[in-house]
Amino acid sequence: AVVLPSLDITSYSGFLHTDDDGDKEMFFWYFPPLSGSKGAPLLIWLQGGPGGSSMFALFAEMGPIQLDAELQPHLRNETWNRRYGMLFIDNPVGAGFSFTGTGSGYCTDSRRCVANNLLALLLQFYQIFPDTAANDLYITGESYGGHYVPAFGARVLEHNSRLTGKLALHVPLKGVAVGDGWVDPVNMIPGYPDLMRNLGMASDAEVRVIQGYCDRAVNYINAGQMLKAFQEWDEMLNGDVFPYPNYFHNITGSNDYDNFMNTNAPPAMSWFGDYLNQEVIRKAIHVGNVTFGGNSDKCEKHLLEDFHESYRPELQRLLEDKGVRVLVYSGQLDVIIAVALTERFLPYLQWSGQFAFAAAQRKVWRVSGSDAEVAGFVREIPGFQQVVVRGAGHIVPFDQPRRALDMITRFVEGMPYDNQPDPSGTPVIV
Repeated sequence: AVVLPSLDITSYSGFLHTDDDGDKEMFFWYFPPLSGSKGAPLLIWLQGGPGGSSMFALFAEMGPIQLDAELQPHLRNETWNRRYGMLFIDNPVGAGFSFTGTGSGYCTDSRRCVANNLLALLLQFYQIFPDTAANDLYITGESYGGHYVPAFGARVLEHNSRLTGKLALHVPLKGVAVGDGWVDPVNMIPGYPDLMRNLGMASDAEVRVIQGYCDRAVNYINAGQMLKAFQEWDEMLNGDVFPYPNYFHNITGSNDYDNFMNTNAPPAMSWFGDYLNQEVIRKAIHVGNVTFGGNSDKCEKHLLEDFHESYRPELQRLLEDKGVRVLVYSGQLDVIIAVALTERFLPYLQWSGQFAFAAAQRKVWRVSGSDAEVAGFVREIPGFQQVVVRGAGHIVPFDQPRRALDMITRFVEGMPYDNQPDPSGTPVIV
């Protein structure tokens, strides 16, 4: 168990060995539901990046702990953990506290390597916490999680389909949720020119430059030259590897592509790293001398060829499974994986419900029927929901915690967006 200074909350953390060949140690931090319910669903969270730590979500988004500017921890009011178990995983190896002893231990693709490692971790987790093994499972994540979540979900379905013998463990997957997800780059990238023009962030001449970046990136994807596709997109907007300010920064002056209302990311988004690198905290969460985030760049660079792969086939596989529900949600103020980009790839999903979804009417969503403020917009059919969250950027639960909590609760509980009182409890803040 984890005993944190000045905070009374039950949790468990440590490393699990996920690959005999690559010496891979993956860090997890598990929080049983604050409600104490033994049968509550379990939600896995997978941070994007690639190379981002899920500890970001734990402390800055929807986990049960939030930090103040003095790095003091407090219980979060609007946490997904109040009703559900939460398993935060530093994924892939190299992200956060997860590490490998060899260069070959880093993943170069999400489809097999990342998905296999996550499945290995989950099966071990069930051995350590057998009381969770029969609980409904939901795989959630954001951003590059648009690769991880569909890949891991499809891998679970593959695992379940091949079970033989009484000792084989069926994984009770009931749903996946992808937030502002980088799912299908080849069909999303062409949306950037109109997006930047319509947001008033680029002149006509600048839009033409953006169009050039996007055309070259798509051509490289179609030619199977994934590294060159990444380089075009990175120089235009992402800026992770490109050694100079990216084009987006040069024309907008903004350092924050997560939310077009911001010029710089809020300071609260970065407090968690300093908190976790304190010796007393590292001791409490059983990570020894492992440096937090020390290998995130290596993790990302090994996945550059994976960046512009499409994970639409895996998402289609999940949509086609009648036992799995899918949520795709977006923050209205996001730039890097904007609503408009998500809207571009959804019509390319080929599955038995595609025509019903295309015909579905968009609903106005309020957290509670008495709310004056609109929380967002929803299109839904049985098994699939698309949600746009008003007032939120790329990091939806950070910007709009109450709306994000209502959204995930309606999804897990199977409750429609009919403007009934907030299903997560009245009042939300307790």
